[in-house]
Amino acid sequence: MTPFRIIWRFMQLLAHAITGGIRSFTAKQHPLSNGESLPDPEWISAWSRKLCRILHLNVTHSGKPPHERALLVANHISWLDIPVINSLTHASFLSKDSIRQWPLIGRMAVASGTVFIKRGKGEAQQVANAIATRLQGDRQLAIFPEGTTSDGTSLGKFFPRLFAAAIDTDTQVIPLALRYSRNGKTDTRLAFTDENSFFSVLFHLLARESSHVHVVFSQPIQPGLRDRRGLTQASHDAIANSLHRLNEASKKVPENNA
Repeated sequence: MTPFRIIWRFMQLLAHAITGGIRSFTAKQHPLSNGESLPDPEWISAWSRKLCRILHLNVTHSGKPPHERALLVANHISWLDIPVINSLTHASFLSKDSIRQWPLIGRMAVASGTVFIKRGKGEAQQVANAIATRLQGDRQLAIFPEGTTSDGTSLGKFFPRLFAAAIDTDTQVIPLALRYSRNGKTDTRLAFTDENSFFSVLFHLLARESSHVHVVFSQPIQPGLRDRRGLTQASHDAIANSLHRLNEASKKVPENNA
């Protein structure tokens, strides 16, 4: 760790955030078939890819990222999950309303068309309607069905209600697994948990020579012959299997992250 590295990356990050903020207010809106208007998702993806480069977060993937309407289902570890997924896809996100207030990520979440959900009465129906509406607009929507973050060493229970809209709109579900690693082992320092704040995670990224995250896209799951519990279980199994394979592979080929 060197002070110069931290200062230089922070200045790059600040300039990139300002550029993204300006673009988010001026980007042209495009009407969707569901009545919504959203900006072209490609500039969000390009912005996210550059953000990862500035932070020296090496993003690799296996499997095929989707190029059509899909409900993306991912395990949730960090606020970094959003730019990582955005760097590989054109997905917008379903997220709690408080994310609007997060520095940097909050503004870009708004710009990328994030569907914000307020806690309280009627939340389940609100969530189902919001997911269905976005999928009817022929866009990709990413959800984190665990409902919270973990440190990346385990996979929590998925909430089946989040999958109902995929069945109602006949939309394919694509499970994707994220694994942050360091020297071949799961990197818990980048997890956004009670032990690691937003700024703690950011400091680790700025101070290190590099960090690594691998994303595995599983085969699409067609919802037609499954109920929501079956769809939930199939997605959970796919992500769990991907994480297991990544963990096993990492034991054979350790990484060099400084």
